[in-house]
Amino acid sequence: MYKKILFALDMEGVNNVVGTPYSGLSTDNEQYPVAIHQAALEINAAADALFNLGVESIDLWDNHGGGHNVIPDELDKRINLLEIDHSRPRMYFAENNKYDCICFFGYHAMEGTLGGVLAHTMNSKAIQYYKLNGRYIGEVDMDSYIAASHGLPSAFFAAGDIACSQAMRILPEIVTVATKKEISRNQAIFRDNDELFKDIREKIRNAVQLDMPIKKLTFPAVMEKSFKRVEDAEKYLIRLQKSNVSADYLDDAVLGKDAHTVVATVESIDEFIVCI
Repeated sequence: MYKKILFALDMEGVNNVVGTPYSGLSTDNEQYPVAIHQAALEINAAADALFNLGVESIDLWDNHGGGHNVIPDELDKRINLLEIDHSRPRMYFAENNKYDCICFFGYHAMEGTLGGVLAHTMNSKAIQYYKLNGRYIGEVDMDSYIAASHGLPSAFFAAGDIACSQAMRILPEIVTVATKKEISRNQAIFRDNDELFKDIREKIRNAVQLDMPIKKLTFPAVMEKSFKRVEDAEKYLIRLQKSNVSADYLDDAVLGKDAHTVVATVESIDEFIVCI
């Protein structure tokens, strides 16, 4: 059984949240208070079940919009809420075999997903898509690969039903709980919370007792990132080149080069993180 658990928390995928049209789930959104309260309830249900099972520690990585979303007083006091240094690489705090597995909460479908509630990838205002070796990827793909580089298998995923399907595409063994039925960007059928919390408790207890595979990214890999504005693509390309990552604009038969899209060849997980 996994004893030292990392919880990774986003917000769009929790129950009772669909946001509002033409807006992300930022602090000024009318549903933001609903999201942070619901996230704490889902996290607490999972944590209580695990501590009762005999788990030794749970650290919570609040990664929505840079963190500082959940209210510490609303969390189970046994959970350690991480304070993140954003000047360091993504998920640096998982180094040195600190955790046994990672569990995801509140993640969402990737940008462009038909029916995905608040679907986006990293930045809804700036980024059109990411591809890895020719396949679209979302945030759970990225974070599961980074976790795997630190020796962490991905054990559990609680989010909307479409987001769950996308997680299982890369992680077929992961244990999932659908928090809501996604219908469109701002529409979903919500679950009864008592029923949902019971489901989370049962499924996460099962998840941490399984022997999950660790699926590391193999190199070299090709990372493609497309921006909504060409100015952002240019800045990104310059940044990669300054970091000694091999990158250029995407070749296109009509345009010559697609000024919205940068393609990089990554040789390590560190370069993969730089490309995010």
